Amino acid sequence: MPLFFFLSGLLFLETLWKYTASTLLKGRLTRLLWPMVLWSWIFFGLKLAAGSSANTPVTLADFPIIPLPPFEHLWFLWALFLCQTLLVFGYVAGGGCLPATRLRWLLAAGALLFALVNPYISVPSPLWGPMFEHLPYFLAGIAAGGILSCRMPLWAGFICTSAFAALVWAVQGEKASVLHSLGLIAFGWGAWLCADRGVGAGQAHTTLRFLRAIGQASMAIYLTHTVFAAGLRIILLKSGVENVSVILLATVVIGIIAPVAMGRGAQRLRLTKLLGF
Repeated sequence: MPLFFFLSGLLFLETLWKYTASTLLKGRLTRLLWPMVLWSWIFFGLKLAAGSSANTPVTLADFPIIPLPPFEHLWFLWALFLCQTLLVFGYVAGGGCLPATRLRWLLAAGALLFALVNPYISVPSPLWGPMFEHLPYFLAGIAAGGILSCRMPLWAGFICTSAFAALVWAVQGEKASVLHSLGLIAFGWGAWLCADRGVGAGQAHTTLRFLRAIGQASMAIYLTHTVFAAGLRIILLKSGVENVSVILLATVVIGIIAPVAMGRGAQRLRLTKLLGF
């Protein structure tokens, strides 16, 4: 999830330059809040239909008419909405007067500051807590957007990869701190810029092109993967399949392939905006 916030920030400054504040805020409503509301209702209906087969069964009395706090994994859309709205208002209040380079450095410093103070400030509210915890990654993404077109030399990519591996090893299976996660993302992104060196020349490896295609379908995957994965898990368990490895592999595969197919079907039927894709 920290990586998702980072990626969401990469092109956000360019978006601020391209659109007016009112247009941008309206877009946040249709691209973030509407999918959150729609799929909260859909997920609830499916969980209600699943009955006791669901991991956390629900009753009709639990129906989230106004899905706040966000329902299930859809908290990401609400937290991202708050992050982006905060940046829009901050940018407008500042008059957009700072040069891009200086602004990116300022946001990088803000990301580091928020990461440092995060462990000492408790925000237990389910409405504001996830936004506060993940704001550093979003700010770091905006800051990193300035080097988006850079191609890391191999020696720098090696250093970033080594540092990333060392940070992963240091976690030892525990949840990483915000500052630690920020370091993972920074070094991981540096390693990716090295691996993705051919994109500018149109020589990207087939694997990279595949990953890019998956990335373009990320919203459909994010919104619907649990529908297909949970549905297949229930079917497998009821069919007597209890091997964890088999269930894990099958649900991961269906959780990617089925949403991608659904997204393409929605494109052909011109239903992407309605479905929030």
